[in-house]
Amino acid sequence: MSVATYAHHAQVGRVHWTRVSGDIFYDQKVPNPADVLAKLAQASDVGEALAAYEPHAPGYVALKAKLAELRAGKEVVGQAAIPNGPFLKIGMQDDRVPLLRDRLQMSGTGTTYDKALAEAVAKYQKEHEQKTTGMLTPATVEALNGRKPDRPTDTIIANLERWRWMPRDLGKTYVMVNLPDFTLRVVQNGHQLWMTKIVDGKPNLPTPIMSAEMKYITVNPTWNVPPSIIAKEYMPVLQQDSTALERMGLKVSTNPDGTVHIAQPPGERNALGRLRFNFPNKFLVYQHDAPQKQLFAYDKRAFSHGCMRVQDPVKYAELLLSIVRPHDGYTQDRIRSMFSNNELDIQFPTVIPVHLTYQTAFVDGDDKLQFRDDVYGRDKALLAILKGDERKVADTPIERKENVVRRELLAMPEQTSFFGGRGVNGGGGDFFSRLFGAPAVQPQPAATGSRRRAAFAQ
Repeated sequence: MSVATYAHHAQVGRVHWTRVSGDIFYDQKVPNPADVLAKLAQASDVGEALAAYEPHAPGYVALKAKLAELRAGKEVVGQAAIPNGPFLKIGMQDDRVPLLRDRLQMSGTGTTYDKALAEAVAKYQKEHEQKTTGMLTPATVEALNGRKPDRPTDTIIANLERWRWMPRDLGKTYVMVNLPDFTLRVVQNGHQLWMTKIVDGKPNLPTPIMSAEMKYITVNPTWNVPPSIIAKEYMPVLQQDSTALERMGLKVSTNPDGTVHIAQPPGERNALGRLRFNFPNKFLVYQHDAPQKQLFAYDKRAFSHGCMRVQDPVKYAELLLSIVRPHDGYTQDRIRSMFSNNELDIQFPTVIPVHLTYQTAFVDGDDKLQFRDDVYGRDKALLAILKGDERKVADTPIERKENVVRRELLAMPEQTSFFGGRGVNGGGGDFFSRLFGAPAVQPQPAATGSRRRAAFAQ
């Protein structure tokens, strides 16, 4: 039965995703041992037959090749490191300057650390929350070089394992989100059509890993507060002052069952912005516009409660609609002309797969191996299973208790607090930080879905 076990691990992984986190979900098809044995019995090449159970996505194949090169002793890490050296100030000469210009994508010649380069370094330092001096320091060099894992082969192994969890057919056209890279790509026929930056979940509220199907775009979405958050946070405010929330632009009404419903109507100040991209899933998360764009200036953008902000949502909408509704003329100008106070949906005649992935190691378009920080600790958890006693039963799923409140929190967009940054109840920090015991980078209240909340729970 060893070949059947190999086929099982090649097709769905050595570790079942339920053992890593409750914020992961895949609908996998486990190979039947009898079918595996029958297939191998008829195969002219057993090795080739077994290899067929592995993913054949270009990302997986390229990463597996880099692993082989590393194990053979070849250095395959992407970009050349900027060497350490003395602090650089304006006017100083240094052989590292051309490499620094290249890394910061600046033009120029020579080895002089000039004013323009110092300004670019200062901008980089600010984006990476370093002391903004404009001088090239060891800390800035380290950040520019990026973190190379202590054990790069382990990092690649963890990523190959996650690739095995994913659907074998990614789709002719699909959206690929890489959470540790904070990017979103639209891919068609194996070629990248477009890429943009995203903001995704904080380390204590990670964006889930999964695959789903985008079915429609909402223009002028409504911001609805989940029932659990209404009960815990907003009801005390209403009890103290029945008009407080309405004065802040929130609409308070009563549901047919007598419970309170709170929503923020569509508009330019709406927490969801002007566009929401809907791919119904058990985590209730989605992609959306955002009224505030400043967080896109940061290199690491783990700031949200779980949903993904898209840097250029209008371009994103235009591209997706040009694919699923090519004859309907949804240009960026037309989409912007639809902005109003009325919520409406643009349905997709055909769905577009959306893959929310966690690629801390990947091969870029230049065939260079890239690494990203394990921002959610997914590598650490997975490798602990692969190397520990649990590995003996790691391919067996475990049951995880559903946490409804946490799911609703993951679905919440960000917005500057209606309560002056003090949280709904006036305490220090926002509600979410107090609930999970971690400070928010930018305290903001939030809300979830629209009146179709039930659709997101499918």
